[in-house]
Amino acid sequence: MPQLEEEIRQHIIQYLSGLAPLSDFENWFVPILWDIDEENPSTQEMAGMVHILLAEYSRGDRTLEALREELAGVARGSAAPVVGALISAK
Repeated sequence: MPQLEEEIRQHIIQYLSGLAPLSDFENWFVPILWDIDEENPSTQEMAGMVHILLAEYSRGDRTLEALREELAGVARGSAAPVVGALISAK
């Protein structure tokens, strides 16, 4: 697993565990979007999913509980079908 993917996963776990507020996670996450290696599609996909989830939450399209559930899925590596279905439905 690429290093950045593991870092994203660890930061999600810190947030979900209550060790960091959502604002800290967002402040760390948003700048790294610019640094994702195009040659690593799995990291791009993971970051894209997280970005969509955060955007939906900030627009009010997703509750905090739903955001947390989906981020937990991303951390487990099982959120792609759910997020993909949301994207297709829009």
